[in-house]
Amino acid sequence: MDISKQLQQTIADAFHHRQPLQIIGNNTRAFYGRNTRSENAKELHVTDHNGILDYQPTELTITARAGTPVKEIVDVLAGHKQMLAFEPPGFDNRATFGGCIATALAGPRRPWTGSVRDYVIGTRILTGDARVIRLGGKVMKNVAGYDLFRPMAGSLGTLGVMLDITVKLLPLPEQEISFIISTDQENMHSLLQQWRRSSLPLSAASFYQGQLSIRLSGSASAIDDAINKLPADRKEIANNYWQILNEQQLEFFDDDTPLYRLVVPANAAYGTFNGECLADWGGALRWVKTPLSFDQVQHHAKELGGSATLYRHGGIDEEVFYPLSDNLLALHQRIKKVMDPAGLLNPGRLYRNL
Repeated sequence: MDISKQLQQTIADAFHHRQPLQIIGNNTRAFYGRNTRSENAKELHVTDHNGILDYQPTELTITARAGTPVKEIVDVLAGHKQMLAFEPPGFDNRATFGGCIATALAGPRRPWTGSVRDYVIGTRILTGDARVIRLGGKVMKNVAGYDLFRPMAGSLGTLGVMLDITVKLLPLPEQEISFIISTDQENMHSLLQQWRRSSLPLSAASFYQGQLSIRLSGSASAIDDAINKLPADRKEIANNYWQILNEQQLEFFDDDTPLYRLVVPANAAYGTFNGECLADWGGALRWVKTPLSFDQVQHHAKELGGSATLYRHGGIDEEVFYPLSDNLLALHQRIKKVMDPAGLLNPGRLYRNL
């Protein structure tokens, strides 16, 4: 019996006995989201279901099983000068393809290339009652109607067990170079706005303690032209800074203070927190370390026009994501009922009532 059939049989048995299941890959993102609400949940391991199924470099698409290591995919793509556009964190090269889609965590390139769900064009899944269904397709022209495959990105396994996923790709930039510039918050905003208006080929921008780090990506001629528009006191830094940031290996992330993830407008003001803030995504993603309550941080994020998530080092038995409106919660519950009728897949991982 192949792995997909084994997974299907396990889910069928669980559905028959109403046994909750906790979907587990390499556990690189186990900290993210809530604890499943069922203490008697059975572990469903999916990492053995791996391998690249179809890669079409000329079509800029790849299909791989959910348990495939992201690094394996990245290495294969690099051989054809292509990449995963959303730059997912690799978590010490242990992250799986399914995990990166299920959590929808995108890296520093996100504001310039798009989100994880923007690149998912199809997936084959096992529903909570052991049906195998295909959502979407393998090429963009096959995508029509309601894109039910897109909610799989960020669903944390609550809608189905992904067997394989198809994503579209982007070519690797011809050249990349990174710099650091000493500046204050006000001038940082001014510089980024100026560079956006001048179409500078930015692909990453972070800010922390008076240091603005940027990455330029594109053709050699475009980068040469862009460098002339940068402040003269810039200093070149290694491009691996962005991987270190993406993997949260900077000293900023070392302690166990509650870490919040705020997604706000890029030009939103930097509020006064009892703590520290590191900005990514050109200011649109704020990593905040603070002893303030989640309610207080949520209130602040809402005032800035965004939302907040308790990312690490908090009460994972409590709600950790921005609260849904009644109408949106009802919609989520209807989709959950269709995809997981008995509510057995990662129950409560997203929200208590999902």
